[in-house]
Amino acid sequence: MKSVVELKASSGSIGESIGTAVFVSSDGLLVTNAHVVTYEISDKVYTFDEYAIRFADSDEYLAANLLDFDKQLDIATLKIDNSKSKSIKIANSKNIKYGDTVYSIGNSLNQGISIMKGVVSNPLLLLDYGNYSREVIRCDLTITEGNSGGALVNEKGELIGITTFRLKDKSGNIEYGIAYCIPSNVVTKYIFDNVN
Repeated sequence: MKSVVELKASSGSIGESIGTAVFVSSDGLLVTNAHVVTYEISDKVYTFDEYAIRFADSDEYLAANLLDFDKQLDIATLKIDNSKSKSIKIANSKNIKYGDTVYSIGNSLNQGISIMKGVVSNPLLLLDYGNYSREVIRCDLTITEGNSGGALVNEKGELIGITTFRLKDKSGNIEYGIAYCIPSNVVTKYIFDNVN
C-alpha cells in the first residue's frame, strides 16, 4: 500500500484533478495518467500549477514535480524528493492470461486508497479511444472517479498495468464493471525512453 498514493493536481483558476499514482522506483519516481495531470481548453493541452501526493497512512500532502506526459499513451511521470516510498515490483504484462484474478488499487471516489478485485477478460486489446489507438488490458472490474493512474496488480502484488479509463454507451452513460488498463510493458518502455 505504500507504493500507491493519492494524487491531486490543482490550479487556482481551473480547480482540481484527483487521481492516483504509483511509485515505480526507490528514488521517488511516480507513474500516473496524463489525463490526471493535464487539462484541455479549446483543444490545447495545459498542465496544472501544483501537484501533490498523499500516502494511505498520512494526513499530509507532499509536493510532487511533473516530469513528462504523453497524451496518446495516457502516461505521465512525477517525482518527489526525500521519498519514504516503497517502489512496486513490476511484472511482465505479456504473462497475463484470460481469467487471471487482478486487483485495482487507487483513490476511489477521492476517499483514500482502496482495493477492488476483478478478472482479466482480455489480456491485450487494441482499442480506439479519445482519438488514439491504444493497447489495453480489459478487466471485469469496478473502478470509479479517482482510480485513474492507479495500480492493476496480480495475485503476487506485482504491477501489471495502470488504470486508465472506462467507456460510455451510446447514450453517454458510463459502462460500470468494465475497466481498461495500460499494460505494464508499455509503461516500462515509456519510462526507459523518457526518464533519465
